[in-house]
Amino acid sequence: MSLVRMLTLMLLFISGPSAASDIPEMYLQVAEEQDVPAKLFYAIILNESRSTNKHINRVLPWPWTINHRGTPHFFHNRAAAYRFARQLVESGDYQFDVGLGQMNWRWHRHRFSDLWDALDPYMNLTASAAHLREQYERPECNSWDLAIGCYHRPAQKPLDKRIAANYRERVMKLWSNI
Repeated sequence: MSLVRMLTLMLLFISGPSAASDIPEMYLQVAEEQDVPAKLFYAIILNESRSTNKHINRVLPWPWTINHRGTPHFFHNRAAAYRFARQLVESGDYQFDVGLGQMNWRWHRHRFSDLWDALDPYMNLTASAAHLREQYERPECNSWDLAIGCYHRPAQKPLDKRIAANYRERVMKLWSNI
């Protein structure tokens, strides 16, 4: 990655919110493009990939996060996250979540041209927001509060409904604080 691109990403993620909002600019842009509520979208992303940045003493979404079977892994850069995810795929293991929106590779790899693109912050956010919008448009998830649970557990079987409700509660707390 070029130094200019790295600095741009750092500004988008670490510089924090724009003056008019508590939400960083890239999240506002993607939320507008995908027609989802920006604060809700940012709350979901915070819930999915937040990490404490010790250098600036803030909790922020981290773009190079991989959750493999319940264990989160935070990588220093895109290349390191990619190597880890590629090893999983090469071993036949597609059961991991990738990037800011923690898109499950087994179910959402069709949203990306390849694994490297899934770790691109803008592409991952766009796929995540599109998935949220799709959930909102489903008849059984036709409100934003229900879409939150459907984002995490789209199947909505009895067990999934309980898990979705717990997930929704966590996101709602974050949403109310933005």
